[in-house]
Amino acid sequence: MINVMKSAATEAGTILLNYYKKNLTLNYKTSHKDFYTIADVESQKVIKEIITKLLLKKAIGESEIGFIGEENLNVSVNKKHLFVIDPLDGTTNFASGFDFFSISIGYFYEGLSTAGLIYRPTTKDFYYAQKNKGAYKNSQPLKIVKKPLKECLFDGVVSSRPDKYPGLFKSFEKIFPYVSGFRSIFSMALSNCLLAENIFNIVVNGHTFIWDISAAKLIIEESGGIMMDFKGLPVNFDLNNPKLAYNTISCHPRLKSEILKFF
Repeated sequence: MINVMKSAATEAGTILLNYYKKNLTLNYKTSHKDFYTIADVESQKVIKEIITKLLLKKAIGESEIGFIGEENLNVSVNKKHLFVIDPLDGTTNFASGFDFFSISIGYFYEGLSTAGLIYRPTTKDFYYAQKNKGAYKNSQPLKIVKKPLKECLFDGVVSSRPDKYPGLFKSFEKIFPYVSGFRSIFSMALSNCLLAENIFNIVVNGHTFIWDISAAKLIIEESGGIMMDFKGLPVNFDLNNPKLAYNTISCHPRLKSEILKFF
């Protein structure tokens, strides 16, 4: 299934690059910090079309294929083959000409997370994982290494929701003196990929969705890391409630107790 997702992501990446650094109309969702563009919509459309076409060629019936996508795509979530799509993770970065955005596709087989792929169009890099088969950047294995907290580079996404960001700022303020540095690139998919590469060592988001993290979670776990909530519990996806928000911390398992005291 990784090759199917690669084909879809590659085509979608071409669409994104055609729009990148162009003067795009912003379509607002909940606030001026939360918007989408025509690039998001067209990317999602082509991913769905290519995945469906390639699976039909594999003799998988269309009645067995379902999709969850950020841009109002919620089609038959209880199907045997379910794909969770973020067609443009890091839309604000993309619209601002900042080179940190990606395409994320998670694959669930009979309700279980089985494969995940994240594609960064500007660098042509693929990050992907299959359950119990490891995680890779292109063809190179990924393995998360534990560092002391004082050597950890922390990436924290500050939610645009007024009910969320005050608490996040407080947690980030508490942890800041104990880590080597703080970054906020606002692309959960890429942030977690950089964690799998041992560039970031802690990645936090206080209000994220299944399309942001379904592929990233598997990549983190297959790299030897964990993705937990702010109470230290595993992040479990509710496929029947695609708009459910999650709070997440990704890190090496042996950093868990040190990090949780700040949240």
